[in-house]
Amino acid sequence: MREALQQYVKRVQDLAEHVRGNEQATKQSLVGPLFTLLGYDLTDPRECIPEHRVDFGPGRSVKPIDWAFLQNARPIFFVEAKEVGKKLASYDEQLADYFAKAPEARLGILTNGVQWRFFTDVVNSNIMDKEPFLKWDVLTDELPPFDFLTLLQKTQFNTQLIRTFAERKRAQNLLVAELNRLLEPASEFVRLAIANIETRRVSDKVVDDWKPVLANAISEWARQKTLSAVLENPIRHEGHEGQVQKLGEPAALNRVETTQEELACYELVRRLLGPSRPVAYEDTVSYFKVHLPERHTWAMCRLYLGRKRPLVSVPLHLEQVQAMAPGLALSSPQAGWTCITLNTSGEIEHLGEVLRAAWDSQKEVRSKTPDDAEREPNGAGPDPSSGEANVEASEPNGR
Repeated sequence: MREALQQYVKRVQDLAEHVRGNEQATKQSLVGPLFTLLGYDLTDPRECIPEHRVDFGPGRSVKPIDWAFLQNARPIFFVEAKEVGKKLASYDEQLADYFAKAPEARLGILTNGVQWRFFTDVVNSNIMDKEPFLKWDVLTDELPPFDFLTLLQKTQFNTQLIRTFAERKRAQNLLVAELNRLLEPASEFVRLAIANIETRRVSDKVVDDWKPVLANAISEWARQKTLSAVLENPIRHEGHEGQVQKLGEPAALNRVETTQEELACYELVRRLLGPSRPVAYEDTVSYFKVHLPERHTWAMCRLYLGRKRPLVSVPLHLEQVQAMAPGLALSSPQAGWTCITLNTSGEIEHLGEVLRAAWDSQKEVRSKTPDDAEREPNGAGPDPSSGEANVEASEPNGR
């Protein structure tokens, strides 16, 4: 299913602009195909009814919901779709009306084909929550929410599992928000965390120095806890050839190995950015990512090391980078991203202006209102293994 979802993301990237402002085209080209991928037959009225309408009583006229998905002739979840580019926040009420009318349905989905909002009734039973337990922006989030979409499959769908997932996700969202509040701008948590470590007088400057370090430590702690949980409770899924694979097997986890070169480059990037531009990092199989500390998906650069000619990828347009780094080998395999080809990783030393511009650009985007920020074209980043990136075809992507 992962491969199919990656193909779906590519479809949205290719078609989103072509259906912008057209609700029917959005439904047919972007929304419907996801549910087809998940195993639902949108042409079978026994499992999916378009333009579903219920009786809300005399004197009340409510628009039909776009889709009601059924199980044993009863709705199990509703989907309301708008055209690409439409802000979704003002349409929660219509979805909530249908949610309240069908006690069996514990899931409501609101989408414009690019942004997806998933609701349930964690706070009050049979009343749809005001806030979604999960948001997915197909164009800006680096990965689809595989864990939830697996539960949403027709063959896997279970109302109680959906609700349990939502409860845990909501609790996680509340904790993340609280940690963000404590870490930035408040400094209480930082002072508490370093009380037994810092030997200097804990001044405001010392607290500011510790903030990005603590953010990295929390990220690493969460990563280790997640890996430990996966090892203890491996998820099973069907492999490409029908064999059963365990995602929690150590062999799969040990593929990511953070090298000394990557850590050295990270420290170099931090030094070039300076204390006023804090960052954190995340290592992956393919690249080493440096991101804003608030969220791991807000990448300000990606480092592709361990190859003949290292690459630095930044979310800036080619013209911007050309003006700041004349004479360097540049390419733009994906709109909005620029790849810089280096001779050695040490040449990152000369990219201070570019890295600061990349940080400032991401900070500006993410400081906007949530709706504005979600529309920014970030994507999963360019593929530097393509020929456009000046990388030899024989070189592997990543390590």
